[in-house]
Amino acid sequence: MTHDVLIAFGANLGDGESVFGEVKKRLERDFVQVRGASLLRTRAVTLAKLNEDEPDYWNSVFRLRVSETWTPTRFLEYLLNLEREFGRIRKGKPHWSSRPLDLDLLLWDSLFWDEAPRLILPHPMMAWRDFVLEPACDIASEWIHPVTHSTLGEMFQALKTNSPHLVPLVWESPSPVPPWLLEEAGKSHRSILAYRWICRNEDSKDIFRQVVELVTKAPAEENRKSETAPDCL
Repeated sequence: MTHDVLIAFGANLGDGESVFGEVKKRLERDFVQVRGASLLRTRAVTLAKLNEDEPDYWNSVFRLRVSETWTPTRFLEYLLNLEREFGRIRKGKPHWSSRPLDLDLLLWDSLFWDEAPRLILPHPMMAWRDFVLEPACDIASEWIHPVTHSTLGEMFQALKTNSPHLVPLVWESPSPVPPWLLEEAGKSHRSILAYRWICRNEDSKDIFRQVVELVTKAPAEENRKSETAPDCL
């Protein structure tokens, strides 16, 4: 038995294209059936607006399989260690700061996992990130999101068309998301924004309100640049 895993890649410091290739080699050394999607060039975005002061990003996703001996938390530690090897420093840095490597665990089989703030699966923001869903559709368009019960291809189409499915179900309580809300999300094909999934110790209710406001706006087309890299499958 193996686990099917999807990871987001981002880098906007140093040579992001080379880092992408090196990360792919490392994943191929340690795991099986590793596939990398096309690289996209995107502009740095904060909660409020485009951040012209920060370098543009290279973004993509990896799909791979890991053995049954791995758990999501162990794999998260693997990703964090890999980030550190490439010079990523998280402590004391703003959440949206520039980085030489960013690896986010997006999906693990069809698992819903809430160990906030340490690890939430599926990744709570992926429904509103075109720089995640577009490359994901290269290699995992058929994957069914365990909360929305939509395929990633359907979710990307919703993002492109500003579908009503983008409007989140909001859970402002710091308590875990209740089963009835998860059921509603699946029936309505909508994602959930939960306070405990977004806010860490240094964050506040104001941050949560900003995130809700951000994702309820139409997708900002200006954050995409026309430049892409060749396929890296």
